[in-house]
This record gives sequence, C-alpha cells and structure tokens, in this order.
Amino acid sequence: MDTATAEQLPGDVLYRIVRGDAKGRAFGTPRNQRAPTLTEFNPRIAEVRAGDLAATVVGRKHGIFPEQAERVAQLSNEELVRFRVEDPMSATQGKDGLSLTGGHHRTNEIIHRVRAGKLDPNTVIGILVHD
Repeated sequence: MDTATAEQLPGDVLYRIVRGDAKGRAFGTPRNQRAPTLTEFNPRIAEVRAGDLAATVVGRKHGIFPEQAERVAQLSNEELVRFRVEDPMSATQGKDGLSLTGGHHRTNEIIHRVRAGKLDPNTVIGILVHD
C-alpha cells in the first residue's frame, strides 16, 4: 500500500488491529487509549481473485446481519469490489488464510455473486491486510 493511501485510513480502521502495543495492551482501551501508528498497523494490500475468496477467508470477526446484507446486495459489481479507504475490506493474515476484520458483508456478497454466476471469478479484490 502506498504511503499516501495509508495516511488516508481513518482512525476507526486503524483500531481493527489485532495485535497490541509493545507491552501487549490492546489499542483503544482504558489501559492504552491511543490509536496504533501506521507502522504498528502495517497496512498492505492483498489481491485475491473473487473466485478464490471463499477459500481464502478462513475467519470472520462476526456473522452476517440481514439488514446490512440487504443494503450491500443493492450495490453494483463495481461498487462492491471497489477499494474504499474509508471502509476497506480488511483482514489479518494467518497461516491458513485471511481472517476478516472489516468488509464482512461485501466479501459475503462477492462470494454469493461468484457462485451465482453474476460476478466474474477472475475479478481482483483488494483487501487491506494489517497486523
């Protein structure tokens, strides 16, 4: 991820960080109220084929909420797969794949559309990977 794009990431995206600070404390808590720095967050972009997304995503922070899923289903394919710096599809990298920290409903809709033949499985999806 280029520096200019990384610097545009809003604070709430930085709080998606999974690891703690140098002392192991979670960010945004009473014991450690600050946001992680970009260096601590360590943002980078993983490019994943839409057809590989179901197998690549091995963990999710939460399930699918019907109301949000309905809103996301109204997006065009272009809107659905566009990288949104203000609310990116994001994940941490594990040994077996990606564990989502954001973009749960969009990734779910992408997987659904690929399976339904409504989205080209070769479409490249940019996912913000972080620590």
